[in-house]
Amino acid sequence: MSGPIDLSKTPLHLPSTMAGDHPYVPLEAFGFDGDSFERYIRDLCTTANPGRLVMVETSPADWSAWERHAEGDELVVILAGAGVFHQMHGETVRSWAFKAGDAFINPKGVWHTADVTEPMRALYITPCPGTEHKPRGERL
Repeated sequence: MSGPIDLSKTPLHLPSTMAGDHPYVPLEAFGFDGDSFERYIRDLCTTANPGRLVMVETSPADWSAWERHAEGDELVVILAGAGVFHQMHGETVRSWAFKAGDAFINPKGVWHTADVTEPMRALYITPCPGTEHKPRGERL
């Protein structure tokens, strides 16, 4: 692939190590749904080289679940919107207001979620293998 890549339509897989002439893999026809994420992990992520999913996604409303990533830290860069980001550290929830231009690191294994007051568009660089989700109403 050459030229610009619209990460909101075609996320990329960045391997942990350089893979010959193609250090990234465009994910054509990615559906931004559970099946697409599972297929991505199954087909491209290995234990030896899990890599990162790089994508832009819009969240028009509060996230319905908590999530955490087992394979490493996640970087979130807020491109537009506003709200409050939450991370669960032990028994303590830490919360930060966010706006366009802010960035967050979700440390490996830390549950996180977001309340969205203005539709949020963000760039995510995420280690997907081992990612877990829990409904916000459940105890973590």
